[in-house]
Order: sequence, then C-alpha cells, then structure tokens
Amino acid sequence: PEEFGGYFIINGNERLIRYLILPRRNHVIALSRPSFVNRGPSYTPYAVQIRCVRPDQTAVTNTLHYLSNGSAMFRFSWRKQEYVVPIMLILKALVSASDMEIFEGIMMQDYDNTFLTDRVELLLRSFKMYSLYTGDQCLNYMGDKFRVVLGLPEDWNNQAVGAWIINKLVLVHIGDVREKFRMLLSVTRIPLS
Repeated sequence: PEEFGGYFIINGNERLIRYLILPRRNHVIALSRPSFVNRGPSYTPYAVQIRCVRPDQTAVTNTLHYLSNGSAMFRFSWRKQEYVVPIMLILKALVSASDMEIFEGIMMQDYDNTFLTDRVELLLRSFKMYSLYTGDQCLNYMGDKFRVVLGLPEDWNNQAVGAWIINKLVLVHIGDVREKFRMLLSVTRIPLS
C-alpha cells in the first residue's frame, strides 16, 4: 500500500515500475525555476517548497514564492485549484504575532545583515495595505475570502473557517500552531539571506 509503482511480468521478464517520483516528505527544498516568473507581476524565480504528509499519509504541498517587491506569497492547493495568500497573513493568523515578533523571528539575531533587514522591513510594510493587525482579524479575513471555495458548513463563522484552513492546508505535518509559526519564519528567511 505504500508503494506508488507496481510489479509486472512483461514478456516473461519481471519489471518493477515506479511512475511517480516525489520529493522527500517534510523537508524544505529551495527552488530556482524561471517559470515562476510567469505566475504574475513581481514574481521571482525563487521559491521554497515542502511536501507535508499527515499521519494518515495524505500530502499537501506548500510553496513560498518570493516577490521582487520584498513580499512573499504562500501557495497551497485545494481540490486541484491553486491559491496564493501573503505569508504575513498566515504568520499573523497562526499566533496573532506582532510585527516585532515576526521581524525578530526572521532576523534570528543577525541584525548586521542589512540586506536581510531591508527585505524583512519590505515584507512587513507590504502587508500594511490590508489593515489587519490581530490574529482574529486575519482568520476572519481568510474565512471570508475562502468560505465559498471550501464548502464548509454555513453555521461556521469566518474565524472558524480561517482556523480550518490553517489546520488542514498549512504545514499539515506539524500539529502545534506555534511550531508552524517558527517553521514558516525560518523558511521565509532562506532566500532572503
């Protein structure tokens, strides 16, 4: 049941065929693909990707795309449709983190790196246009925007829908939201530094 290929006898010879080669589960991969530039304005060829596997062996691939304006977009799939949201929206929704907490988490005491400092400041400034400051506001915003797509019960409020997105589609191999937050901070730092 865990093998993705098959065992066949072809012309009297035994063949073992594996059709699908997958990235290693729960490991971050830094990518540089020129095709990422075609995703939209200000997208760069750089991204970080992780294939997260739940305990029931179902997988979700999360990708963090870096933009030339200093921002980053988090991509996930739901029912074969891809969606992107600003990484700051996910970070704030996870633990209701302040801008200072996010800044210090990405910097990791490396304040002499002025390039990284500038990138993180651009990341924080680019999210100000949403006027979302608390975790509850971010969860409500996500729930409002994704309610129609997810098909969840009508009696759920927007905050519950947003929390469902965080639990079911963002780094699903990690159960604790604080640990998800820490991992996203370190993943966000990879190409910036």
